[in-house]
Amino acid sequence: MIGSVIEHYKIVSVLGEGGMGVVYQAFDLKLERYVALKILNREATTNPQFIARFKREAKNQAKLTQSNIVPVYGFTEERNMLGIVMEFVDGETLEHMIQRKGKLELKESLQILKQILTGAGYAHSKGFVHRDIKPSNIIINHEGVVKIMDFGISKSINDAKGITKTGTKIGTILYMSPEQIKAMEPTSQSDIYSIGITFYEMLSGKTPFDSGTEFDIMEAHLKKNPPKINNIYGGLSQEVDAVINKALSKTLVKRYQDCEEFLADVERLSQKITTVESKQKTKAERKDKAVKKNLSRVRFYFYAFIFFCIIGGLFYFVFSTVSEFWRGTDKANLLNKELSVFQDDQAVRSTWRQIKTPISSTLNSIYFINDSTGFACGNQGAVISTRDGGNSWQTLSDSSQINLYNIFFMNQSRGFIVGSNGTILNSTDAGNTWQKIISVTAEALFKIYFLNDNKTGFIVGADGTILRSNDAGASWYQLNSPTKEVLYSIGFTDDNKGFIVGWNGEMLETSDQGNTWTEARKVSDQYLRDIKFFNGSTGIIVGGGGLIARSDDGGDDWKIISSNTVSGLYSINMLDQSHGLILGNKGEILTTNDGGKNWKNNASGSYASLMSMTETPAKKIFIVGNNGVILTNTN
Repeated sequence: MIGSVIEHYKIVSVLGEGGMGVVYQAFDLKLERYVALKILNREATTNPQFIARFKREAKNQAKLTQSNIVPVYGFTEERNMLGIVMEFVDGETLEHMIQRKGKLELKESLQILKQILTGAGYAHSKGFVHRDIKPSNIIINHEGVVKIMDFGISKSINDAKGITKTGTKIGTILYMSPEQIKAMEPTSQSDIYSIGITFYEMLSGKTPFDSGTEFDIMEAHLKKNPPKINNIYGGLSQEVDAVINKALSKTLVKRYQDCEEFLADVERLSQKITTVESKQKTKAERKDKAVKKNLSRVRFYFYAFIFFCIIGGLFYFVFSTVSEFWRGTDKANLLNKELSVFQDDQAVRSTWRQIKTPISSTLNSIYFINDSTGFACGNQGAVISTRDGGNSWQTLSDSSQINLYNIFFMNQSRGFIVGSNGTILNSTDAGNTWQKIISVTAEALFKIYFLNDNKTGFIVGADGTILRSNDAGASWYQLNSPTKEVLYSIGFTDDNKGFIVGWNGEMLETSDQGNTWTEARKVSDQYLRDIKFFNGSTGIIVGGGGLIARSDDGGDDWKIISSNTVSGLYSINMLDQSHGLILGNKGEILTTNDGGKNWKNNASGSYASLMSMTETPAKKIFIVGNNGVILTNTN
């Protein structure tokens, strides 16, 4: 097969083999990109059930467009060969990672677990159960993005007439839920059980029930509790065991009801780890400070002894020399220089100050309507506000499981928030109350944008969603989209010409005020998270792998700019024609003072992913990110 061409896909190498067939790396001769091509075993092509199941895999997975799920590009059927064309993920499976490391650290395991739950939760919300989640079906790319693979034995929850009948055990036995062992119909809670097993394996290097015969393993799934994680996490070990035990409960009513509930406990555990690490760091710093203080005392007495010995022998000479030195200007200049360096260092360290917030969930967007009043929104329905210029924040709402991704105000009174499940919220009283607007989609919505007339608005989101409003956001309708990729951000050079950016380097463009959109030439295959235009024709795009692209001609041509980082970049904001900031997923803040031609990487003092920023009329900057972090500039 190597070197052969199927339709317009040239086979390059073998990536792996499974029960249904072989997965190849192939090169798309039309789009000039690498893909993964799964070809069904030839002996299975004579089995109508296998063929139907294979085709169902393509159709099911094509409906799942989320960053933590490997997307399907297409379907091939040529020369009695059936194939599914998928994204080629350049990375390592979780199975190989565990084998290579033996076991993973708790913090790393939780970061991976969060993304697994996010992807699986999305699939469940669309009505699909994976049925075989395990480390070999999870891959992590070089940017740390976790993706669930192989929905080949998934089945629509609502499809009562699927090929896989009740009474047939589907899945891999080491990760199989009790209800699957009993040949009952799997549900989303079956996936949760398998995810719990996977979490246990990340932490311990092995599955909880991995000894004995197949019968012994099935009996353990039905009757035994998982062995406790070794006491290697200090005071957190019991909480880790509690999360695992709930995920692996034999009784469905005691197991996590959905991925969102599971994810909430994982977020709380992550927050406690951050608190523990902070306390340990403080304790270590105090100990180090005490050691340095003692060493300083020893050095002081030693040098004092030497000094007085010299003074005793060379008193007159030293006295005159020291007097002359202190009278000279060189010493004064030296002291001034040292003071200047010290002050500069303090300025760098104190550029960003963290503000205490009432929530711990991720904040995705922030907006100030004036110097005093501002709002931020985030995951789990979080909406917080300030009335004193950002010094203190109060919770308006944090009870919903809906994630809120972007907040924007048209004026002092009228504001909008968009989020998951097609959520559009509207406020007409300066953010005091929010009402839900009837939406025409159930997809996640990531960005809202209005043209200069404040009447024509756009919202972009998952599955290629583009919404448009002609009445200042009072009502919305869906536009035809040329893509099914996730769309993250939108920007216009003027009222006619605009661009949309998204996953896998997707770029769309319009020249008729956003009435129609077509695919534009890509600047990269990395995901593109944000796009901004300023100074008429100058635009900047940021995205995965430290990508920065700049255009000086209204988006006709883009030039890749060096960022000196491989981190994912989430947001770009130009403060004026020369100065701007870019936020990264490891707490980076990149700065420019030449209109985005060059960027300097600066530390924010926080290791949280930084998601969004805003500037008040008084030129004060606020930044929000993971774990409810809010930063503001101090100079």
